[in-house]
Amino acid sequence: MRVFRSEWIKLSRRATLLGFGGAIVGFAALITVLMFLGAGGTDIGTDEGRGPGALASAATLSLTDGSVFAVTRVATFLTIIALALFASNLAGEFSKGTIRMLFVTEPRRIKALAGKLAALASFAAAWVAVAVGVSIALGAVLASSAGVDTTSWWTAEGFAAMAGAYASLTGAMIAAGLIGAALAMLTRSSAISISVGAAYLMIVEPLVGTFWETLGEWGPAAAFGALADGGTTSIGYSVAAALTIAYGLVGLVISSGVISRRDVTS
Repeated sequence: MRVFRSEWIKLSRRATLLGFGGAIVGFAALITVLMFLGAGGTDIGTDEGRGPGALASAATLSLTDGSVFAVTRVATFLTIIALALFASNLAGEFSKGTIRMLFVTEPRRIKALAGKLAALASFAAAWVAVAVGVSIALGAVLASSAGVDTTSWWTAEGFAAMAGAYASLTGAMIAAGLIGAALAMLTRSSAISISVGAAYLMIVEPLVGTFWETLGEWGPAAAFGALADGGTTSIGYSVAAALTIAYGLVGLVISSGVISRRDVTS
């Protein structure tokens, strides 16, 4: 608990709140506004004139899960933000030399790691809640001008969709964060771990997956996206959830193994 509390003090700094928290909410708000403007026929200067209208019609946004349709479209960006958060935090402990001080206050390394990861996970979960709430609120405000009927949003099924989207996004972000933590432990460099992780999720897997079908359907990026979408034609929701948990556990095992065995020389 001591490591958890101290980590939250660090995460509560203005730079972290605005940098990572602001990015999470900002992406969610931006895609929500663009999607509803597009659904309403507003020209936002894209090649097709209606732009994000091609992403979702008013009919789609009027469904029970229409309230969270927009925020789930930015799952890839949110997972990258989470990866960067975990990686920069853990790699920073090594680069700044504060890892030694941490192990002095808490010599049980696995417990120290667990406290840090729990704090980072709860931080991400809190900001996902804010992002989902902001997206729903913006959607409700813009719905009328976009021709979206929000009646089904406020039903039992609609609230279940909101809760499901929050849980799925949170799970995907924490799993991506654990992968980022593993990369940070292996490289001890924020720049390298974030670059490698982000490049893989955004470029390598989507590109290689175009001709290697297995990776394109079962890789981490595909699993995180499918989980946020509630399942796809290639991966069902339960399979996506299982894969996401598996990838997160792999990252956790690697981080635990490295921190418990590697000498701290910085």
